Amino acid sequence: MVFGDDKQKISYLDELKIIKEIVDDIQKTAPLFKLRLIITGLKVLGASHIDLQFEHIQSVLDCGDPKLVELITGFDLVNEEDFCPELKTFAKQLIANRNMTMISTDGKQVPMPMFLHAGETQNRYLHNVQDAIALGSKRIGHAFQLQLFPEVQKVVKEKDICLEVCPMSNFLLGYSFDLRTHPVSYMLTRGIQATISSDDAGFFGYEGVTMDYLYAAGAWTLDIKDLKQLSLNGITYSTLTEAEKKELIEKEFNPKWDAWVKMINESY
Repeated sequence: MVFGDDKQKISYLDELKIIKEIVDDIQKTAPLFKLRLIITGLKVLGASHIDLQFEHIQSVLDCGDPKLVELITGFDLVNEEDFCPELKTFAKQLIANRNMTMISTDGKQVPMPMFLHAGETQNRYLHNVQDAIALGSKRIGHAFQLQLFPEVQKVVKEKDICLEVCPMSNFLLGYSFDLRTHPVSYMLTRGIQATISSDDAGFFGYEGVTMDYLYAAGAWTLDIKDLKQLSLNGITYSTLTEAEKKELIEKEFNPKWDAWVKMINESY
């Protein structure tokens, strides 16, 4: 729930209009900047809350403004897994809402994609990772617990599901007290794809993903090829169109990567 300067509640549609204005302003100086929103529900608020989120999404899709419609790219469910219902509790509801909510991806109308948080736990008796896969999640947030299920790792690799790994969050929240033993370093060697993410950087008191990359590189002994692949995965597994990905890699990523490598070579 968001309130305006007049202390009145701002509608879901008006909230997205504000976000779009900010994006437009940023693009004046950074024309290749892109933003997409994964609308997130809270498991702790139950089924009615999830239905409400999809109603909000549909109101945007029906608004007739393509610039607002293109902002919405997927759906997620969050909350601490050890104390909240599992994804399977909401499976029928998620499937029904997803199939009724169509969005445009690369010019095609498809059911609402899922990008689900799952596996941010060390409890082997929770099966959110398996549920996320069954629900068709294209990326999995954290998936720390995946280390406990070798057969599920094979499925993740076969389906080319990307893990959104958050090293500093896992460390600060106590899931990995020593990042050198973080399970993703093993899963990367098995060919599972991942991105380096920050989770709640603002809450933890830092900005961006530099801190996460720094500690991951040292703890997992990543070489320059690993760093490039992890960085590219952030584009490859995004919900940008294929044309947008190509443009971003060719015009933004490659020149900046080459300049960075040149700086390292000349400085060290």
